[in-house]
Amino acid sequence: MKRVSSSRSCRAYRMAASLPAALFVSSLLTTPIGLAADQHASHGDMGGASAEKVIYREGGAILHDRMMEEVKRQQEAIGKKGGYSTGANSHMLQQGVLLVAEDPTKIAVTAGQRCPANVPIKEYHVSAINIEITLSRFLDYFPGYMYVLKENVEKARGEEAANREAREKENDPGAVSNGLQGDIIQPLVIRANQGDCLKLTLHNEIPDDPTSLVINGSSMVVAATGKPATPSNPEGTVASGGQQSFEWYIKPDTQEGARFFRSHASREQFNQGLIGMLVVEPRGSRYLSPFDGKPMASGWEAMIEDPKGADFREFAIFYHEAGDEAFRLLNKKGEMLPQRDPHTDSYRPGARLLNYRSEPHGTRIELQAHMGFYGDESMAYGSYTFGDPATTIPRSYLGDPAKFRMAGGSEIVHSHHLHGGSIRWARQPGNSNLDFALSKNGPVKFPAISDPSDRLDVQSIGPTEVYDQVIEGGSGGLQALAGEFVFHCHIPQHYVTGMWGFWRVYNTLQQPGFQTDVMKPLVELPDRVGKIKTGTQSDKLVGTTVDWYGGKKYEITKDKTDWKANPVKVSIKDWVEMMLTPQGKPGKKNSEKEQTLAYDSTVNDWAWDGQKAMSELETTYEWVNYKSATPGKRQEILFDPQSGKIAWPWLRPHLGRRVPFSPSHSGAPWLEPIHRRDDGSNSTEPPKPGEQGPWSLCPEGAPQKYFNIHAITLPITLKRATAKTPAIVDPGGLLYVLHEEEQEVRKNPAKQMPLVIRGNVQDCIDVVYKSELKDDVRQGFSSKTNLHPHMFQFDTQASDGPIIGFSYEMSLRPFTILKDEHPGKGMPVPMNTTMEADAAKGTSSIKVKDASRYHVKTELGVGMDEVGAFESARISKIEGNTIMFERPLRYMSI
Repeated sequence: MKRVSSSRSCRAYRMAASLPAALFVSSLLTTPIGLAADQHASHGDMGGASAEKVIYREGGAILHDRMMEEVKRQQEAIGKKGGYSTGANSHMLQQGVLLVAEDPTKIAVTAGQRCPANVPIKEYHVSAINIEITLSRFLDYFPGYMYVLKENVEKARGEEAANREAREKENDPGAVSNGLQGDIIQPLVIRANQGDCLKLTLHNEIPDDPTSLVINGSSMVVAATGKPATPSNPEGTVASGGQQSFEWYIKPDTQEGARFFRSHASREQFNQGLIGMLVVEPRGSRYLSPFDGKPMASGWEAMIEDPKGADFREFAIFYHEAGDEAFRLLNKKGEMLPQRDPHTDSYRPGARLLNYRSEPHGTRIELQAHMGFYGDESMAYGSYTFGDPATTIPRSYLGDPAKFRMAGGSEIVHSHHLHGGSIRWARQPGNSNLDFALSKNGPVKFPAISDPSDRLDVQSIGPTEVYDQVIEGGSGGLQALAGEFVFHCHIPQHYVTGMWGFWRVYNTLQQPGFQTDVMKPLVELPDRVGKIKTGTQSDKLVGTTVDWYGGKKYEITKDKTDWKANPVKVSIKDWVEMMLTPQGKPGKKNSEKEQTLAYDSTVNDWAWDGQKAMSELETTYEWVNYKSATPGKRQEILFDPQSGKIAWPWLRPHLGRRVPFSPSHSGAPWLEPIHRRDDGSNSTEPPKPGEQGPWSLCPEGAPQKYFNIHAITLPITLKRATAKTPAIVDPGGLLYVLHEEEQEVRKNPAKQMPLVIRGNVQDCIDVVYKSELKDDVRQGFSSKTNLHPHMFQFDTQASDGPIIGFSYEMSLRPFTILKDEHPGKGMPVPMNTTMEADAAKGTSSIKVKDASRYHVKTELGVGMDEVGAFESARISKIEGNTIMFERPLRYMSI
């Protein structure tokens, strides 16, 4: 029996191995393609062990329950041993133990230097207050503490009141913005320059409790006495209703970067929000608002105008917790949130924060399920499915230099990971020769490999630790990519719990009337004004010549395409269709709910209005993260007038809906939208290296490597049987395998190992990925899988794995599913069917059992399970159950 799968069953990834090392991590995926193939039933053996000597180890929720029962048992046992065991008990529950000096007189501290006369002064009046901290637009919250500039206390109280009032309403997010754009309720971030005198007055507005503000790594002193402003100095603690003034002479040679500050008055104040950051900026810098370009006093995101270097965007990110491990958060009704999320099995949903914000995956999936749609964990990061989150969304323009100032929290260690492949930073930026403005004028395909510092894309951050991440490639990375770059704690329990955000990089100016999302306007860096243009409608591209960094130029015409002309001529219709997912109604349905339930990602219902490309109909649903200004209407799709590329992002939220696949199921739809055959026709193969000129992900002449990777399920022997012990076998083991090695891996336990593939520096790597995983109760009858690479250059819109923001679908359903074996459970059957007859090499059509769900101009996978004979074919016509392709098949399907 021959099977045919739609483009949702396979994914194409493309990466350029331009870095000295690369790593695949099994958590996410790339671009899918549709296919036809046979399924095998071989599942391998049990490693030679008899059934009587096999121990089966269960995973998932069962294992989690057993672990929690054991923790509870040990906790009860330790609790009977007295005070000596407190530290062990806290450690087991992931709680920190604050260290307090028994004899403060033994702590020797040298006083810092007083500020000299005539140095620049930065003065701040900071209030410490009690405040309700609202975590998301779903209005989960907790009573906490906060540092805030004294002049902003009333604004903070106004936000607090608005959030409290919103809890009584439906779909009202209060004062919580998408992406934390300008909210006053956020950890306080203030700035001073090298050579400045910082003057800071702390006002304690916390009733009945003393408080303090200690800047780590500073030599701050009490202004009145000159004594060190340390926790051991009583003058540094401010009584309720009182105030104290401090100063710090920041010497001109002081290291640039973040300094964490916090209250040392109590653990409760510390772990419930009384934290902040002082950033030491280059000498003479000005701090400007990213929203209007005016000088700003505080905020986690800023533009830094450096008189002696490149201006840059700065993002201060706090990885922290809400209370300790026993602390309970509240929902909008004032009820305690569960300690364990029922959708994702994560612990303490909402309790892992970025800058006072948290958006648990389970909260989003619950909204999806509440609407009667499929609970899809793979979409939990997605803005198309759920709208932009309330967590931090740093924003910038292509090529903008950028620095992240990272800070740890109060209780436990986190691990910051920023996606993007070539989005990496020097471990020791002060010793590095890497140029953080390297990509300001376009892609850099061959960055320097050797440097005094290592490069990182993951950094562990302990409580109160700080790290300065100077991004080597700037905004968009070395590949100059518009898109979404997720960052999160790399501990799955933490990011699923809500500790995630993403960096959005635009290619068009975000001015009123020309914005492509729900955020505030965004101004350009002072020294880059004019680099970015406002987006334009597609019909305005006609008659213009667009330029891809001087290496490729294209003349956009009304109706003529000539790929051999110089410059190349492309009709507006061909140009736009090259940039967008194929037109069509998902599931061939008309209503919004039916299109969502169809779970069809092969098309998007955008439309033409003359030569103007228009979006799919705006959603008519309203929810906390999105309310359309034009429900049920189409919006103009914008393009960059300089490059002609689609303005990012171009999609708009549709609650619960599966995001579409990339155009042509390409692994690099934004970096490499052009992939033509010699005759000028649109190819279904990956672009040729260098085909996009300087913007090519894979530069001209790059050696190419191809990998056909399958995800499979099989029993894996973890430990063989011995004379005295039984074998330990995982009956539902999961592996990546090369398709051509699959049968041997299934037969030979010695080869049942994690997959390792190799590429040389500057190779071009193309991966076709398919899933044969089971769609069973373990997977919630909703099996999806993907791939996530590190340290390559790649297009995050379609080769990152996780579906971030408005990125395309990068997760696959199994191509082996042909019928609904679990009616009423999980996701619908993928768009797979069977071939009714063999397809000979060179044929241009195939007959299948059911072609009713397929669309013209989408890709179909042929030979899904045939080693060395898989191909992607684009549908040109459908007549009944006969599917015709644009080109003859290259292989024979048998």
